[in-house]
Amino acid sequence: MNLLFVAPRYYSHIGGVEYVVKSVAERLVKKGHDVTVLCGESNIDNPREEWINGVHVFRWPVWAPGDAYHIPRMRGKLKSWLLNTAKGCDVIHFHSIRSTLTVYSTDVLKNCEKLLFKS
Repeated sequence: MNLLFVAPRYYSHIGGVEYVVKSVAERLVKKGHDVTVLCGESNIDNPREEWINGVHVFRWPVWAPGDAYHIPRMRGKLKSWLLNTAKGCDVIHFHSIRSTLTVYSTDVLKNCEKLLFKS
């Protein structure tokens, strides 16, 4: 199964969301699933791709005043990346919906047939 997690930040940052996403992603990889994490990174100017313990991590440049909000930069390019990546995913999961990166990603993918929204 191909999974995409969208989170405001990811390991090596430390916090509750970061810990949960890392833990779940790595456990799923150990079970044989392909996991990609899209996360924000405030100290980069261009998207960066890396592998951490079998998890495919895409760090997207964000503005994070006070280390909060995680407002994505290069939104047009991010929109294209999200739409293209979503095509190959079986599941897309959003973590920490209060993050602007997560809200923006949800809005871009809201019509994606892979999403199930419950109110």
